[in-house]
Amino acid sequence: MNKIERIEVSDSKCRVEPLLKFLAQEWMSHIIWILGQNNALRFAELRRVLPGSISARVLSARLKSLESKGLVIRRDLSENVRHVEYSLTEEGQALDAELRRSEAFSYALHSQIMAGSARE
Repeated sequence: MNKIERIEVSDSKCRVEPLLKFLAQEWMSHIIWILGQNNALRFAELRRVLPGSISARVLSARLKSLESKGLVIRRDLSENVRHVEYSLTEEGQALDAELRRSEAFSYALHSQIMAGSARE
């Protein structure tokens, strides 16, 4: 019989956990999703197309967090009137692509689970 090796706790941590925790913050994945569907959006446009009701303060905080992680670019396009646009960086676009693949997987898995439940 093979002896099972003990795995150190630090080695057994799920390597995607930090990303999943980051994305689990309210509105994060929605913001990435919406920006992935659009080249660039102004703050008010983004706030308007997000599902539900997000406060300006929360949206601003989420965008700053995404920008600090290198996932979103903030462009100030005007000197006189405040005109700021947000778009995904290359890393943000790659993350968006992975989220879209996860959507397809999630849909297929959910359909499979629901079909299994119907048989029981």
